[in-house]
Amino acid sequence: VLAGAGTGKTRVLTTRIAHILSLGRVRPGQILAVTFTNKAAREMKSRIGELIGGAVEGMPWLGTFHAICARILRHHAELVGLKPGFTILDTDDQIRLIKQLLEAEGIDEKRWPARQLAAVIDGWKNRGLLPDRVPGGEAYAFGNGRGGELYAQYQTRLKELNAVDFGDLLLECLRLFRENTDVLRDYQKRFVYMLVDEYQDTNVAQYLWLRLLAQDGGNICCVGDDDQSIYGWRGAEVGNILRFERDFPGARVIRLEQNYRSTGHILAAASGLISHNAGRLGKTLHTRDSDGEKVVLQGCWDDEEEARVIGEDIEQLHRKGHALNEMAILVRASFQMRAFEDRFITLGLPYRVIGGPRFYERQEIRDATAYLEVTVNPANDLKFERIINTPRRGLGDATLKALHELARAEAIPLTQAARMIIETEELRPKPRKALSDLMAHFDRWRSLIDAMPHTELAEIILDESGYTAHWQNDKSPKAQSRLDNLKELVRVMEDYDSLAGFLEHVSLVMDRDSDEAEDKVNL
Repeated sequence: VLAGAGTGKTRVLTTRIAHILSLGRVRPGQILAVTFTNKAAREMKSRIGELIGGAVEGMPWLGTFHAICARILRHHAELVGLKPGFTILDTDDQIRLIKQLLEAEGIDEKRWPARQLAAVIDGWKNRGLLPDRVPGGEAYAFGNGRGGELYAQYQTRLKELNAVDFGDLLLECLRLFRENTDVLRDYQKRFVYMLVDEYQDTNVAQYLWLRLLAQDGGNICCVGDDDQSIYGWRGAEVGNILRFERDFPGARVIRLEQNYRSTGHILAAASGLISHNAGRLGKTLHTRDSDGEKVVLQGCWDDEEEARVIGEDIEQLHRKGHALNEMAILVRASFQMRAFEDRFITLGLPYRVIGGPRFYERQEIRDATAYLEVTVNPANDLKFERIINTPRRGLGDATLKALHELARAEAIPLTQAARMIIETEELRPKPRKALSDLMAHFDRWRSLIDAMPHTELAEIILDESGYTAHWQNDKSPKAQSRLDNLKELVRVMEDYDSLAGFLEHVSLVMDRDSDEAEDKVNL
């Protein structure tokens, strides 16, 4: 379904699913519906509920590519060298792990930054390339010809940690299907209907994953718009939608060309611009809406004048009774916000920056979830390293270095190395006692996982670790808000059945906080 902007493409998917369910053709668990964001998945579920009446139960395979692949991998973890309780690493942990590898290999991190290698590896994973499949020329492009070798080492280390990164969720799922035809056949039979939203944003790995599932004559319906493909920089392959008819012989292409969102002038301006794009399937959008106001193009001398002019326009509209919530300023890059923010502060205009720090990216939330992660998965070295001396307990760099050396020599996780080292005289009495106490805490917390509600356990962990007291004793202005955030973290856990389920949610979702209640300009 080639659906132009504002033509109701999400409605097409939700109505199709509701229709299939209402006819009783299949059970909800036999429908695979893939979206790109958790928000889109929630919205789809809610809309289907409205169409068929009542909440949508039993649609376990409606979600993002990452969430669905994580679910499949949990079922078959051993087949790809993992344990079912594997951890999904976030970007920070990924960078830290790569830094350790570069250091161990004696590669200058200033010359070859860890973040750069992470991006290169992510690019390979987006294309479905395992270390042994990376083209020779590309493998030599990092670290004086050692990119491919470092990628292989990184993957080995992830397996030792019983961890995956986001790229692995799809890559390992692809490997699972390619190497285990019986597992692939099982999912091909299970998914009678497959539906994909925003198909123009799929990368090569996602495309290959869908091809494998649909190759046995599966019913697949993809909705997308080649004109809205804006994620090429992160691996999206617009060619996937352009060659859909070739990839799936006998496919029907349906064009949705009536726009329900925009006025005639806006549509004409947008269509006039996009018509200059090469390599389009092409469509002619039209609307029954009025022509509306014309698009205004206004030149300003500099960003200060631009902010002044826009500030005056907003005040004028506000005086005429328009809500600030209805006004938005779009910028290309965040540095362009400064002039507007300064101007709005001068004018006393309330505003919100969409895309500020996310809740789960805040320091105190990362620390708290690291404690929870290590409780559930002791092999997670990166999380253990984050909190071993947070709050301070006298376990500094020297202790960590000794642990790393022992862990590397024995090929064991840091927590296991900690248990071994406290039985020796290698550490001084004070750090040995502190480390021994910490390991005893983790053992106790782990024993309580099935014995009490996970929200209570989280509070116990934060209290007994000294983390809550750390912020209670902190006199900085931000301390109270950090404590409030920790309370919110425990509160939000009530929505999940288990600690492991909540931690998976944290790994997969980073929904931005929204302050909908107040009237503010959106920047």
